Amino acid sequence: MKILLVCTGNICRSAMAEAFMQEFLASVDGDIEISISSAGIQAEEGEAPPPEVVEVMGEYGLDVSGHRAHRLERGDVEEADLILTMAKHNSQKLLTGYQEAVGRIFTLKEFVIQGGKRGRELKERDPETRLKDLRGWIRHIEGWDSPPDRKDLNEQLRLFMLHYFHIYDYRFTIDDPLGQSMDFMRRTAEEIRESVQRLLGPEILAVL
Repeated sequence: MKILLVCTGNICRSAMAEAFMQEFLASVDGDIEISISSAGIQAEEGEAPPPEVVEVMGEYGLDVSGHRAHRLERGDVEEADLILTMAKHNSQKLLTGYQEAVGRIFTLKEFVIQGGKRGRELKERDPETRLKDLRGWIRHIEGWDSPPDRKDLNEQLRLFMLHYFHIYDYRFTIDDPLGQSMDFMRRTAEEIRESVQRLLGPEILAVL
């Protein structure tokens, strides 16, 4: 399974999420075939993370100094089984260029919070398959009458817009810390770490 993490510049939030995910996956016993990558919708290709990001991630024992921003390309979207954005406006912008991916786009916190409501109801399967199943279940929770891949694309888009413009819960977004204080940067990193741990950590994989 390929998970694509997306934010605006790919130097703060999605870079942090990628590092945390790689760390957690490395700590899990067993053969879990999940690959992680990240990109930014408006990224400057090759840009390095700000010193503040490097410092904060270093406090977790993670070195992101070698990370370089990657500008989102069509191939990234087409190859991803699951696209997790950091904020709702990232999802909205993604949709303008990649309407066919509507059934695979979620914010990270949306997927974790909503997925947790149904994760234990799914049949016992490997984590990769369960993540794919949750992708459909979450939209069902939010009012989609059937899994996205069974709907006409126009109907999928209509429901997506309804969700993000009328039903959207602010709890499902992670604010951009760029240009904010170090305390804000640390809170953002911890928010991402907690979300990643709930998604991929050993305690959640035990029920996924």
